[in-house]
Amino acid sequence: MFRVVPILVLALVAASVDAKVKVTVFYEHLCPDSIRWVSNQLAPNYNALRDHIDLEFIPFGKARSINGGASFECQHGPLECEGNRIQSCVLNQLPDQDRQVSYVSCQMSFEADPRGWECTFRSGADLVSTQNCVEGVQGIQLQLEAERRTQQIPLTFVPSFAFNDQFDAELNSLAFQNFPAALCRVDSSIAGCQ
Repeated sequence: MFRVVPILVLALVAASVDAKVKVTVFYEHLCPDSIRWVSNQLAPNYNALRDHIDLEFIPFGKARSINGGASFECQHGPLECEGNRIQSCVLNQLPDQDRQVSYVSCQMSFEADPRGWECTFRSGADLVSTQNCVEGVQGIQLQLEAERRTQQIPLTFVPSFAFNDQFDAELNSLAFQNFPAALCRVDSSIAGCQ
C-alpha cells in the first residue's frame, strides 16, 4: 500500500505538468475580425504556445441553420456558409493541431482564395473526400454540430473564445486583443507568463 501512494502522487504531478489549456475558437470564414485575430494573434504566437494549448476550431459564428440544415444563413452571405462548411470538413480530416493551425492560418487571410480550395489543397487534406463532405450529409452534420456548440456560449462578437470549456466575457475580450496574455491569465505556469 505504501508503494502505491508515491506512484499515484507522481502520476498526478506529471499529469498536472502536462496539462494544456483547451481553447475553443468560434469564428466565421469571411469575418474580418476573425481574419485579423488569426493573422495578428494566433499565427505569430502559435509556435511559442503550441505545447501549452489544445486548440479546437468551430467555424460557424453568427450563422444559423434553416429547417434542420436544409440550408444555412451566414452573416457575410452564401460564400461564407460554403467556406464554413469547407473549413469544418477540412478540419475534420486533419489529424493534428499543427496541421489545423497551418490550414486555418492559410485560409483566414485577406489574401486567401475566398472559396477555400487553395488552402485545402495546401493542407494535404484529400480533395475528393473534402468535396464529398462539403456536398453531402457529413458537411451538414458538421455545421449543425458547430451551431450546437456555438449556441452554448453567449456569442455577441466573432471571434469568441472558451477556455477549458468555460466562456468568460472579460477573458474573451482580452484574448481578442492579446491572446498570450489571456492564456497567462488562465494558466500562469505557461512559459513566458509573469
